[in-house]
Amino acid sequence: MKRFARRLASLAAAGGAVYLGGSYLAARALARRLVSPVGFAPAPARHEDLLVALESAATVVANLRHRGSARLPVELAAIFASPGDPERRPTILFLHGKGGDASEWEPDALRALGLGYNVLLPDLRGHGRSGGSFFTFGFLEKDDLALTIAAARDGFGLDAERIGIHSCSAGSSVALEFAANRAGVRAIWLESPFGRPRAMARHYLSRTTRLPGPMLTLTSRFAVARAIARVREELGAGDGTDGLAHVDPVRAIAHVTAPILLVHGEGDRLVPPHLTHALAAALPPRSAVWNVAGAGHCHHADEPAAMAKLAYARKWTEFFSTYMPA
Repeated sequence: MKRFARRLASLAAAGGAVYLGGSYLAARALARRLVSPVGFAPAPARHEDLLVALESAATVVANLRHRGSARLPVELAAIFASPGDPERRPTILFLHGKGGDASEWEPDALRALGLGYNVLLPDLRGHGRSGGSFFTFGFLEKDDLALTIAAARDGFGLDAERIGIHSCSAGSSVALEFAANRAGVRAIWLESPFGRPRAMARHYLSRTTRLPGPMLTLTSRFAVARAIARVREELGAGDGTDGLAHVDPVRAIAHVTAPILLVHGEGDRLVPPHLTHALAAALPPRSAVWNVAGAGHCHHADEPAAMAKLAYARKWTEFFSTYMPA
C-alpha cells in the first residue's frame, strides 16, 4: 500500500512538472499574441475608400502624420475631417480595437459629419498606417492620442476641450486610459469593452488555442507576465509599476467624469458580457448601459449597429447631441 502511494505521489509530481513546464512553454508563444496588433481577422485596410467617402461629406479632409509617445516614439497616422469651420465644432474621436484600423469607422464618421461634428480617426500604434510593433491597451496610446489631438489643433484649430469618443473592443481600454482625469472629454460611447485585463487575457488565449479557459489559468498568468516584461524592456522601465501592468480599465473609469453609454451585444463571444460587469458597476454619473439582444461584437457582421440599426443610430445621435451638442 505504501509503495502504491509513493508511486501515485511520484506520478502526480511528474504530471505537475509536465503541466508547469508545458504551461510555461506555451506562454512564451502566446505572450506575443496578447500585445500583437494582429487580431483574429485581417484588418479592413480600406483607407482610400474612407477618404473618398469623407471627401463626399466634408469640406476639410486631411491625413495627419506625427510622432507618438516620447516613451517609445513611432510615426503615427490619423485622418481628420470637418464639415467646415473646424475650430467652432466639437470633435468625435474614433478608437478601433486590437487588429483593426481607422477605416472600420466609415459609417459612424459619416453619421457624425452629417450631425455637424469634426471626426478624428487614428490608426493606433502598430495598426494600419501607423508604426509600432505592439499594442499596450492605452498605456502608450493615451500619450499618442494627446499628440494626435495636438496635431489636429495646430493644423485645423480643433477644440481640445470638446472631445467625444466612440470606442470598440480593446479601443475602449484605450478610451478610458485617455479620458481619465481629462476634462475635455465630454461623452464616451464605450462599445464591447472589458473590465478585467487578466480575465480578458485568459478568454482571448482560450479563443486563440480553442482550449477551455480553466485549462489555461496558469498559462495565461505566465503569458501576461511575459507580455508585461516585454513591454517593460522595450520602454526601459525599471520597476513593476510602469508599463502594461499599469493598465486597468476599472481603475481608469473611476477617474472619468464624462457620461458613458456602455454598449454590449448579449451574444458577444469575443468579449462575453460578464467581462463588462465591473465596468458597468463603476460608471460615472449620467451614464447608462445598453445590452443589445441578438447582437455580437463591434465591427463584426452581427455588431449592435447591424442588429439594431435604427435604435443604434437614434441612441447614438441622442447621446452625443445631449452631452456634446454640435
